[in-house]
Amino acid sequence: MRLTDLLQLINDLNINTAFYLKIDDKIVPWGKLTLVDGRCLLYPGKNTMTKAKLIRLVGHMHNRGIPLLIAVDQEKHHIFGLQIKEESNQIILM
Repeated sequence: MRLTDLLQLINDLNINTAFYLKIDDKIVPWGKLTLVDGRCLLYPGKNTMTKAKLIRLVGHMHNRGIPLLIAVDQEKHHIFGLQIKEESNQIILM
């Protein structure tokens, strides 16, 4: 999945929607985002990333076609999909 794809998919969702990462069948908060070598790395953390914070971080970027990867323990995993839980304002990237 690319950053552009994620931004298009969440366009109509609530600004307070929280993001989570599914790693080895565990759901953990997405806490940090970094841009490295033309990739967007997502890291688990204590504080959950929200749509508002994501838009604030990448809203003015010109090249949003970069791939999204989950970074855990020096390994990087591609994101192939997401689950939207509208009733609880959550998105789980997997």
